[in-house]
Amino acid sequence: MAVPVRKQSAGGVLEDDPFFYGSRWISVRQPDGSFVDRQIPLTPDDLLDPQLGDQVTQSDQHFELIIYLVNLLKPRFASREDVKVTGDLKMIWRIPGLQEPSPDVAVIPQIRDKHKDRESFDVQQEGTRPCLIIEVVSSKDAETRRNDYEKKVAIYEQAGIPEYLIYDPPTRFTKGRLLLTGHRLGAGGRYRRIEPDGRGLLRSETTNLLFGIAGDRRTPLVIDAVTGERLLTGEEAVQEAAERERREAAARKVAEERARNESEARKAAEAESARLRAELERLTNS
Repeated sequence: MAVPVRKQSAGGVLEDDPFFYGSRWISVRQPDGSFVDRQIPLTPDDLLDPQLGDQVTQSDQHFELIIYLVNLLKPRFASREDVKVTGDLKMIWRIPGLQEPSPDVAVIPQIRDKHKDRESFDVQQEGTRPCLIIEVVSSKDAETRRNDYEKKVAIYEQAGIPEYLIYDPPTRFTKGRLLLTGHRLGAGGRYRRIEPDGRGLLRSETTNLLFGIAGDRRTPLVIDAVTGERLLTGEEAVQEAAERERREAAARKVAEERARNESEARKAAEAESARLRAELERLTNS
């Protein structure tokens, strides 16, 4: 059993918490031969190779950022029967000694049965692997951050994942800003950092998408590299459509008001012109 770890309580006081990273139930054989279920704590290494049924603790911010990314990417590939976007699906590499994480987000191309319900993804059986993996950093402590920034870099590199992006949520570790780091397999199958373009965007060559950070410094930004259009969630699309309708309605109101004022001005000018003609005719005939 793992040694209990310590965490900061809400008041800043250290307290024992054996389930800081989460928990796992195991069956333990008793001296009399019977078995009992026992809950054991997870360690940072366990998070790199989760098992079915593990209960992993995570913050609302971490969860919501994952859901946001999935909701951006799924509509993007909805019409592609050969591309699947997954969240928290365990990878099975079948590479001896290599840990098998459950990436927060994975884009898997050349998939044979997109709609099949899977509890894990066996790259050898499936005949394909993710082309892009995105992890959202868990900032519980330095160990969990090391998982995403160091250990998973080595894991995904050895597993042959072409691109690996890391979104680091706004926390005290990031001084309240969202950060983005990217890696791409280069010569010799080694990861190299993806350099941002002049706008600070990282290009995913496997998906033809640009990844970045929105102006609020807290929200992921994903752009179609071909059209330049920003990817939106369903909720954002509805909000944008409503805002566009509001702007168009306001523009129509301004145009209608301008047309009305111009019409009234023309009528007033015509009336004044008629008055002047009548006055001129009166003076001429007097």
